[in-house]
Amino acid sequence: MEAKRKFTRRDVSLARAISKLGFASRSQSAILISDGHVSLNGKIVTDPSCFCSLESDIISVDGEPLTKKRLIYIIMNKPVGVITTRSDERGRKTVYNLLGDVGRWIFPVGRLDKDSSGLLLLTNDNQLGERLTNPSSKVTKTYIVNLDKSPAREHMEIFRSGMTLDGEKLLPAKVRAVAGNEFEITIHEGKNRQIRRMCESLNYRVLSLSRKSIGDLQIGNLRPGEWKYISGQEIYSMLAIKKHHNR
Repeated sequence: MEAKRKFTRRDVSLARAISKLGFASRSQSAILISDGHVSLNGKIVTDPSCFCSLESDIISVDGEPLTKKRLIYIIMNKPVGVITTRSDERGRKTVYNLLGDVGRWIFPVGRLDKDSSGLLLLTNDNQLGERLTNPSSKVTKTYIVNLDKSPAREHMEIFRSGMTLDGEKLLPAKVRAVAGNEFEITIHEGKNRQIRRMCESLNYRVLSLSRKSIGDLQIGNLRPGEWKYISGQEIYSMLAIKKHHNR
């Protein structure tokens, strides 16, 4: 009697598979595939959407087989003037210049613009990245904001009640006066330049903006430009997110 053949479930695109293995981001993986650098079971594949199996297929880049990635978690105190993209056509300094070789295959979870500073989380854990950037996660982010003038009490109440920004109703923010023109604000969303736009809509100019924490994850005593490794268990615990294990 003929033995049954083992069924191989190919349920992930090749570009996503390379990303899951921690070699490169999905968009970078697609370029590598299209340019002919990737082989699947010894055969060059140039279609990033080609389906494969992480369990049974052999994926190689330039002849080197990829193995299951070691998850890396890093927190950094991003300085003002440094950008979070991997490269910059204008030659500006990026967080990857600060990380050196260790930053080869990690990505920032939520960006800080060039003029903002503070806590930045970088990892190659795609699952964590996807869950944190999903609006349903509602992980809080706390910032210290310095304005060009003292914030009015009625404007702080607008933040607390949930203001409307560009026609969209925002979730209520937690606001606390610090000193002078500074205040602390905690938000649940993470929309593009959200706090700057909130302040500008009320005719304030933001002089400085620094992220203090993400969930219970604190910047600690890291000085601008410094970074450190942190364990995955600590990250998931501080962000109050349950870790899902891949098959």
